[in-house]
Amino acid sequence: MKDVMFYFELHQPFRLRPINLTDLRGETRDIFWDEKNEEIFKRIAVNNYIPATQHLMEYGIRSSFSLSGTFMEQASRYCPRVIDVIEDYVKSGLCELMAETYYHSLASIWNDEEFTRQVSMQTRSLKNVFNYDPVSFRNTELIYNDHIAEMAKKMGFRNILAEGTDEISSRYNVNHRYAAPSGINLYLRNYPLSDDISFRFSNRSWKDYPLTADKFARWISLADGDLINLFMDYETFGEHQRPETGIFEFLKYLPRYFQEYGIDTILVREAELRHRTRDFISIEKTTSWADKNRDLSAWMGNLMQVSTFDRIRECKDKLGDLWGYFQTSDVIYYMSIGDEQDFTVHEYFNPYRSPYLAFIYTNAALDILCGKNYGKNVMQ
Repeated sequence: MKDVMFYFELHQPFRLRPINLTDLRGETRDIFWDEKNEEIFKRIAVNNYIPATQHLMEYGIRSSFSLSGTFMEQASRYCPRVIDVIEDYVKSGLCELMAETYYHSLASIWNDEEFTRQVSMQTRSLKNVFNYDPVSFRNTELIYNDHIAEMAKKMGFRNILAEGTDEISSRYNVNHRYAAPSGINLYLRNYPLSDDISFRFSNRSWKDYPLTADKFARWISLADGDLINLFMDYETFGEHQRPETGIFEFLKYLPRYFQEYGIDTILVREAELRHRTRDFISIEKTTSWADKNRDLSAWMGNLMQVSTFDRIRECKDKLGDLWGYFQTSDVIYYMSIGDEQDFTVHEYFNPYRSPYLAFIYTNAALDILCGKNYGKNVMQ
């Protein structure tokens, strides 16, 4: 018997409103782009959150979700039906909820205390909304190193997820259960098979197009190892890969072919009951699942990002309750340039369509809240 472990990220940021230079003359204004945030969330709820979750329940597919605190806030505000559907999925026993940082932030790479605070906020929200106590942890965008694993272990989590980078997969078969030096269970993403669904499913120029449930189940059955970890953005199903691509039909027939090939879907919390630890893996260099480099360059790759990140950290006292929302990783991600391949992905997610506009708007908001003309000085 071979197992597949599906994990899905559910996150939405509170995007900052585009702000013109003339707005800096005002003392205060609405910083967050509420109408855009509502528009995007409601669209994805109809395309993805509701139908995909209903399909997973209907087809009996087990998976693990991590819900950022900002996602839960927007769901409650803009489309409570999303919360209801996820709650039904959890109560069915088919879904595990995982911990992460409340603001989907970069706190783990700069401040242990802030990181712990945000994880505690998110787990309290899971308890309040779903009456659920998570035992598994995934960090923002799978940002990972030994220290982050140790922190998760100290917070009481039994399991943690990480990216199966090329460097790691050259030394270890990612299709097994491992452990970090701290002893926490470590599960590595099989990114080629994950990306076959999330990025290549509808690509007609891909040599393996079309990706059918039969073909994919056969690939998994032939893969070396006993545990295939398929981690991806939940919006893959119905939003990034639209219904007309056949993505929901793919989900529908996947359990049938999984059964035919002797494959089962399991939750993260169940893996330690079915698979032994193959080895201890030390990962000192910080990794992530972002971009081709799979490191921190998606957020720390240029001066605009570094200077804005530093400024946000320095503005804690002036931002007050808004500080956490400015820490959301998307705020810095929108300023990424990267190479041509990565830039295409960044442009898709960037509501401002330009990393330079993202920098200008973010620093204009910080100018209003924390002090004038900082962004202008950095650009000079």
